[in-house]
Amino acid sequence: MQSHEIDDHYATCTGTYATLRITSESVAPDAISALIGCEPTRSFEKGEQRTKRTDVNNRYYPWHGWFFSTKELSESKDCRRHLEILLAGPLKDAGVLEGLRDRGCEMSVAIMYGYTQGGPTISPDQMRGLADAGVEVWWDLYHEPEIQGGESGCC
Repeated sequence: MQSHEIDDHYATCTGTYATLRITSESVAPDAISALIGCEPTRSFEKGEQRTKRTDVNNRYYPWHGWFFSTKELSESKDCRRHLEILLAGPLKDAGVLEGLRDRGCEMSVAIMYGYTQGGPTISPDQMRGLADAGVEVWWDLYHEPEIQGGESGCC
């Protein structure tokens, strides 16, 4: 049987973090926070100015955005640690998440992952938890050469 123990020093990872992303045409970030029971690490409101540049076509956000990132919550190089944070926090109540989807919210988990070789691991319990939460997961992978001194360009 393979071990599913988290290794915070995951040798082939140069840096990682996970972000729950919820967007909506009609449900504002404050309402999402009230339902989920935690504050986002970043949010914006529909119609809020996203850039002052005049040469950009979409200067204003076309929808509400609510984001919860583990980037400042853990230095672990094992994405399973970051998924555990999301599953114990904003993803813990599948019923609330289903209610948000019923109100038109779209959600996914994005995992930034820098590596020298190999790749990330996810446990069966985490797969079940993410399936129960009804969220898609995608990885943004950055292959980086082994760097002297541990500097990473990814995360």
